[in-house]
Amino acid sequence: IFVFVFCLFLQELHAQRQSYLIAPQTTDPSISTNLNNHYVSINRGLTPKNQLFVFLPGTGGVAINQREINHTAADLGFHAANLTYPNDEAVNSLCGGFSTDLDCYGNVRLETKDGTDRTALVTVNRANSIENRLIKVLIYLRDQFPADNWGQFLIDNTTINWSKIVVSGHSQGGGHAGIIGRYHSVVRVIMFAAMDFNGATQSPANWIALPNSTPNASSTDKFWAFSHQQDEQVNFSILSTRIWPAYGLPPFGSILNVDGASPPYGNTHSLTSDRVCDNFHGCVVVDARLVRENGIPVYKPVWEYLLSNTVSPLGLTSIEFLRAGSAVSRPPVGISTKYFRVRLQGSGFDANSRVLVNGIEMETEIVNVNELRSGLPPGKIGRVGGSAIQVRNQGGAISNILPF
Repeated sequence: IFVFVFCLFLQELHAQRQSYLIAPQTTDPSISTNLNNHYVSINRGLTPKNQLFVFLPGTGGVAINQREINHTAADLGFHAANLTYPNDEAVNSLCGGFSTDLDCYGNVRLETKDGTDRTALVTVNRANSIENRLIKVLIYLRDQFPADNWGQFLIDNTTINWSKIVVSGHSQGGGHAGIIGRYHSVVRVIMFAAMDFNGATQSPANWIALPNSTPNASSTDKFWAFSHQQDEQVNFSILSTRIWPAYGLPPFGSILNVDGASPPYGNTHSLTSDRVCDNFHGCVVVDARLVRENGIPVYKPVWEYLLSNTVSPLGLTSIEFLRAGSAVSRPPVGISTKYFRVRLQGSGFDANSRVLVNGIEMETEIVNVNELRSGLPPGKIGRVGGSAIQVRNQGGAISNILPF
C-alpha cells in the first residue's frame, strides 16, 4: 500500500466514473495515524442520487481494499467514499477474552467514531476519528471539485449531514456502520460480516442488544446485512439468531441465501451465501478475496440490491390546511388565502423541494423527508377541486398532483 501526500486522479476509460486517492494528511495535517489513502469515486455521467456512500474497512484494512463496491455505488449515482481510519486492533479482541463488560464494545467504537475519550483500550483523538476524517475529506472535495456538490453532505464545516448518508463497512467497519446508525439518522446501514458478541457472557454488546441505551436514531428498516454462512471469524448461527434480530431485521424478511437467486431477493434485509471461496470472511466484499465470473464479482448484484431504493419516490399523499399553526378544515370559497398555510404529507422530499400551487413556486418549509409546509398564492380560496398542488425536487423530479 502506498501513502500519497497528494491527490492521485484515476479515470476509468470505459465510463465517466472518476476515482481519487486522497491522503488523509492532505485534508488535515493534524491527522497523525493510519495515513493510507482514502478512496473516493463519482460518476459524472449519471444523475446523482445526492446521497453519499461511506465504506469503512475491517481490522487492519485500508480504503483501497474495497474498490469494487465503491465503484458499484458510484455507478448507481452515489458519491462514494471509502475511509482509512484507526482500526489496527479488532474490537472483539479488545473487549473479548474474560471480559464481561458489555459496554466496552460501544465505548471503543464511539471513541473511534468521534474521538471523545471513553476507554483506555484505544487512543483516538478528534483529529484521527472517523468523523473528522470524513468531514475533512468532504471539505477537500467540495473545494477541489465545487461542481460535484460534495458539500451537500455537510451541514457546516464541523457537522456531517448524516441524513444523506448510506454508511457501510466490513467486519470491524460493519460494526462502526451499525453504531453510527444507532447514534445518527442515516439513509441506510449496510453491514458485511459484522458482529459484537461477548463470549464470556454469551451476549451481544449492549449497544446492539439494548437499542434504547443509545439514541436509537435510525429506525429498524434502515438496517441491512450480508454475511457468509461459513465465515471463519463471525459465527453465522449467533449472528443470525442473536445479532440480526437485535437490529430488528427479521420483520423485513427471512434470511435468504443469494446463491442461485436473483434480486430483489424477496425484499429481505438479511442475506447470506454458502459459495466456495478462499476466505469466507472477506469474500463478501474485500477485493482480494472476491469470487469473479468473467471478471465481475459474483456478489455485485447483492451489493446493487443492498444499495437499491435508497431514494424514496417523490409523491404526495395528503394536504391539510393550517391557520395560526393549527389544522383546520378546508377554508370556505372566497376567503383570503393570506390567513392560511398548507401542510403536505408524502415521500421523497429533499432539502431543495419546492411546493407549486397552480404552477406557482411557493416559499417552502422542509420539515422532514415526509412533510413540507408552504403558503398559498395571494388571492382567494377557489372552488373545491379547482386548484392543484405538487412538489418539485432538486433534480427536477415532479410529484403527483393533489387537487384542493
